Amino acid sequence: MPASPQPSPHPQPTATFTLGEAVELVHVVRNGFIESRTAGSAVVTAPDGTVLASLGSPDALIYPRSTLKPLQAIASLRHGARLVDEQIALACGSHRGTARHRQTAATVLSYAGMDESFLQCPPAWPADPSGILELAEEAGPGGPLQTPLAYNCSGKHAGFLSAAKHGGHDVHTYLDLDHPVQREVAAVLEEYCGEPVARWGVDGCGAPAPVLSLTGLARGFGRVASAPGRRDAEIHAVSVATAMHENPWAVHGESSSNTVVIRRLGILAKLGADGVMVMAAPDGTSVAVKALDGGPRAGNLVALVLLAQFAPEHIDLEALPGVLETVAPKILGRGQPVGQVQLARPVLDLLD
Repeated sequence: MPASPQPSPHPQPTATFTLGEAVELVHVVRNGFIESRTAGSAVVTAPDGTVLASLGSPDALIYPRSTLKPLQAIASLRHGARLVDEQIALACGSHRGTARHRQTAATVLSYAGMDESFLQCPPAWPADPSGILELAEEAGPGGPLQTPLAYNCSGKHAGFLSAAKHGGHDVHTYLDLDHPVQREVAAVLEEYCGEPVARWGVDGCGAPAPVLSLTGLARGFGRVASAPGRRDAEIHAVSVATAMHENPWAVHGESSSNTVVIRRLGILAKLGADGVMVMAAPDGTSVAVKALDGGPRAGNLVALVLLAQFAPEHIDLEALPGVLETVAPKILGRGQPVGQVQLARPVLDLLD
């Protein structure tokens, strides 16, 4: 478990924004009747990091969760992680635990002279039934059906371990807050997001979980997305953005939302647990969304339409409706569509 941070002379924040500070983002409409409402906040940042538009409480602090993986991957690369191509993309990803995902993580560990026993993320099942069957066949009778390689964060952890090993650091304490790799993560976050980490928690995978503002998240992700087109960009940020574009399957899964968005629209997308989504165009225009109830219904829809509104020249507008249809939650009755998730009025007002 990550070590506790040093006591701060200032009171630490203890909560994200309230319902009164949020706005409605989407409605779930079933047979013409609004069944559910999702409230939250969203922010659009320009390539230079300034705020172009916002909804709710964009400066509120949140746990960005897995949306920070591309920035954590930069920290791993800075500390000597030997990652290339799909291995970098997997370090940025929240994958489905398929055989291809598991093998990629295992290869990173093998290069560093380690195996899955070094991973400190929990053992897990693959996310899809077909993956569970594959794993069962690999394990054979009596073999383990769960493995940390199948955990959706195993690529990030493998990257941390590679950085620790090749950087000459202890590989058994790689999740401690005072470990050199995690100190580098904090430095990258402050540099790219333009603000210090407000406090630390523990993520579901066991890694340190930073608290940042929604605006800081958008700003940092935008800097990564724009790196391939900037002469002043850090080479590791260029590698991260390029790997995500060229290996979208490793970021999520062949038919999963982040992979679909990256592959079909050419923009970077990364989801995070508890209702967080961030997307960015190649010029660095970025959108970050947080659903206050932690649900996933708002993220893809709100982020895509806002990015199309504020960076239309970087979005394939002809492909956008098909992508929205693919990634939007389905409202079904007896297996057939009976409604849809619709943008709420505060979002629509930004599109006028």
